[in-house]
Amino acid sequence: MALAGVAGRYVRPTLMALRPLFNTDTMLRETRGKLSLASQVRGLRTRATPAVLRTSVQPSVVEQEVVEHTPEAEEELTKYAIQRVNDQIGENKHGRLFAVIYLQGKQHLVTAEDLVVVQGPFAPTIGDTFRLEKILAVGGRDFTLLGRPLLHKDLVNVEATVVEKSLSHCRIFFYNRRRKNSRKTKFERETHTLLRIHRVELLHKVNEAPDIEGVDGRIF
Repeated sequence: MALAGVAGRYVRPTLMALRPLFNTDTMLRETRGKLSLASQVRGLRTRATPAVLRTSVQPSVVEQEVVEHTPEAEEELTKYAIQRVNDQIGENKHGRLFAVIYLQGKQHLVTAEDLVVVQGPFAPTIGDTFRLEKILAVGGRDFTLLGRPLLHKDLVNVEATVVEKSLSHCRIFFYNRRRKNSRKTKFERETHTLLRIHRVELLHKVNEAPDIEGVDGRIF
């Protein structure tokens, strides 16, 4: 009934506009009776949309597989992963290596030809080349080796050269004590050392330490 009322509301102005063209209301009533309900409400702003058939979709049953965790299976998986990493190291297919170094109390993610700024006093001078031994992690394209907390010194080689030593921008510290007529201004510039990373390389395969000569009589 509500839909019929809405249809009549929008059809009546049209009939009133057509009344001067037709002298009788009988033809208009017959025409309105023959029009379908959809054609009568065609003037509405929102057109009626056909109903969409909704089909109930049954959820698919997912079969669960129980995998038992055994020490033998874990050891086999570890050996397989180490073998894959050793194959990439031996064939030099690990891609560009990166390393996480620990320097002057901060961690830096570096790779070859990177520039690192060391803040604070640093002993090496311009032109000095040295080896960074505190390596937290090293990785390639498909693997990452993590230290606990550091990797062995014989496994990774990271070399750097001092490029520049300079001072930072001037920092101003202003101290004021209220109602004490006490003011103090302090200027400070910090020493900066610019390093260039020359190479990041793996010296040998994982769990395959090279033979060391001349260890007779040494205490480990």
